[in-house]
Amino acid sequence: MRHGLELEEQVGALWHRLVGQPSSMTTYPEATVALEPMREVLALFFRGVGGDKGLSIGPAAAQGYGHRLSWRQWLGMGQERLHLASRSPEQLLLPPQLAYFPEESLNRDLYFWLCAFLALHRPTPLSADPLQADLQRIAAAKTNTCRVLEHLPGLRPRYQRLATAFCALRPQRRLPPAELAVENYLCQSVLDPATQAIPTWHAPARYAPFLPVPLWGELHTLSASAATSPEGEHSPPAQESAREEIQTPAKRGAAQERHDPLILNRFDKSLASAEMVQVNRPGDDSDEEEARSALQEMDRLHFSRQQERCATRLRWELTLNTRCDHSPVQSGHFVYPEWDYQRQRYHADHCAVHTSIASEQGEEWSLSEEVQARIRAVRRQFEAFRVKPVRQHGQWDGEELDLEQVVRSQCDLLSSGAGSERIWSNRRILERDIALLLLVDVSLSTDSWVENRRVLDVEKEALSVLAHAIDACGDRFAIHTFSSRARHRVELAQVKGFQENMHPLIGQRIAALRPGYYTRIGAALRHATHLLRQEEARHPFLMLLSDGKPNDTDHYEGRHGVEDTRKAIQEARAQGISLFGITIDRQAKSYFPYMFGRGGFAIVHHPAQLSTILPRLYRQRLLR
Repeated sequence: MRHGLELEEQVGALWHRLVGQPSSMTTYPEATVALEPMREVLALFFRGVGGDKGLSIGPAAAQGYGHRLSWRQWLGMGQERLHLASRSPEQLLLPPQLAYFPEESLNRDLYFWLCAFLALHRPTPLSADPLQADLQRIAAAKTNTCRVLEHLPGLRPRYQRLATAFCALRPQRRLPPAELAVENYLCQSVLDPATQAIPTWHAPARYAPFLPVPLWGELHTLSASAATSPEGEHSPPAQESAREEIQTPAKRGAAQERHDPLILNRFDKSLASAEMVQVNRPGDDSDEEEARSALQEMDRLHFSRQQERCATRLRWELTLNTRCDHSPVQSGHFVYPEWDYQRQRYHADHCAVHTSIASEQGEEWSLSEEVQARIRAVRRQFEAFRVKPVRQHGQWDGEELDLEQVVRSQCDLLSSGAGSERIWSNRRILERDIALLLLVDVSLSTDSWVENRRVLDVEKEALSVLAHAIDACGDRFAIHTFSSRARHRVELAQVKGFQENMHPLIGQRIAALRPGYYTRIGAALRHATHLLRQEEARHPFLMLLSDGKPNDTDHYEGRHGVEDTRKAIQEARAQGISLFGITIDRQAKSYFPYMFGRGGFAIVHHPAQLSTILPRLYRQRLLR
C-alpha cells in the first residue's frame, strides 16, 4: 500500500512538472504590494482625480481570458485566470495584490495609475471581428492614457517608468503573424500612446486576443450583472478573522429537491452540471478554505435556496441582475418614494412604512452595575445644561421692582426732570427649542458579535445612557427603531415619543428590543423627517445609529441603497433638519462619508465605547 502511494505521488509530481507551467506573466513575490493596506489612500486618490464618489474600492476576482497559451499551459489549465482592474457600477475593482514588476515602488505606482486610468475611462463599443475588437481596445486605451496624462501631468514620469518596465518585461511568446503584429502594435502604443495610426487588419482563422495589459486592466465597464454590491444581511455571518470580499457574477436559480445518490451524465457536460445544478452532496463535505477556493475559481455563480444548514459559511459581495418591481404599494400606514440613481428619478409611492409602539415584552436583558454608574455620572453632567430661569431687567412691567433701575430713574428725574418708566424685572425661562429623534437600526445584523459583545446589547446600553442624559438637560427627544422586509414592509417602532416622560416603561422597551430583518434606511429616514417636521421645533435634530450598509431583499443593496439613503439625507437637510450618522461598521469608510458628508458622521471602531461617545456627541451639539 505504501509503495502504491509513493508511485501515485511520483506520477502526480511528474504531471505537475509537465503541465504546471506558471502564468504567462512573470511575477516577483519579493516585491508584492497588497491592496488592503492601500485601500483608503487609493480611495482618496481616485475621488481626487475625478472618479465617481459613489464607488468604493474592492478586490477583483480572477477571471478567465482567451489569449493564446502554450501547449503545456493549455493542458494544465485550459484558460488562464488573471486578476485585472476594472470598474463596475458598484465598485472600482483592483487586483488584491500586484507583483508584476521587480521593484516594489513600481507595483505601488501601478495601483495609483490604475485608479487614475479607470477614473477617466469611457467605455467604447467593440466590433464583432475579434482582431478589430482588439485594435479598438488598444485605441481606447491610448486615448484614455493621453486623457489621463493631459488632466494629470504629474503622473507622466510614473507612467513612463511603468511603460518602460512593462515593455522590457513583456513575455516573448511564439505567436502567429497576425497576433505578433498586434503584440508589437500594443507595445508601441504603451510606449507612445500619442500615435494615431490604427491598422485595419481583420482576424484570420483561430485568432486569439492579446495577453491582457496590467496598465490598462479591463477596457470596458462591467455590466450590472457583473457588478459587486455590499454584503446582504441575509448571508450568514462568517468568522471575522477569515472575512474576505469576493466579487463574482451571480445568477439566481431555482432550488431542486434531489434525493438521488448519483448523477449520470456525460463527461463533456460535467462542468456545466456542476455549475448549474444543485448537486446532491452533504452540506458539510468541505471546510471553509476549500469552499472559498471553489468560489474564487468560478466564473459565474449560480445559487438557490436549500433547506439543510451547511457547516461551511462564507461572506461575499453579490448583485443579482434581476428586474425590480417599481409598482406603487397598496398598503401601509405611510407611503414614501424611493430614489433610483441609475434613472435619476423617484419611484413614487414605492415604500410602505408601518408604525407601532415598541413592546415591553421581549428579551431578558438588564443594565450592568457599570452602566448604571455611568448613567448617574452622565445625568450629573447634563443637568448643568438644563435651561435655568433668567432675570430680565429694565422691563415695562413685571413681577417685582428692579431696584437698580428705580434708583437710576429717580436720579434722572431730579437732574433732568425726566425719568424712565422701565423699572420692573421678570424671571423667564428661555428654551433651546431642540427636538431630537434618535433612529436606531435593529436589523438582523445587530444579532452578531463584535469584540465579544453582541451589537444589539451595545446599542441598548448606549440608548439607555443617552436617553437619561437628554432627560437630565430637559430637551425634547424621541427614540424609534427600524427594520424592513422588502419595500412593502418597513417597520418603525416607537420606543419613546416626544410627549412621553422618561419613566421605567421606556427602559423596559429598550431592554425588550430584539433583532429584526433588513436595513432599508431611506424609507426610515423619510418617515423620521416627517415626524420631526410635525414637532415644529426651531432646531430639529435627527441622529441615525446603524451597524452596516443599507440593504434589503428586493434589489435594495449596493449602490442603489447607498444612493437612496444619501438622497433621503439631502431631503432632510433641505427641510432644515440637522442630521448626524453614527456607525460601528468597520468597513464604513467606503460608504458612510459619501452618504453623510464631511462633519456629518462618526465611525465608532470599538462598540464598547458607544455608550460614552453618544452623550459626548450630543453635548457637542448643545455647545454649538
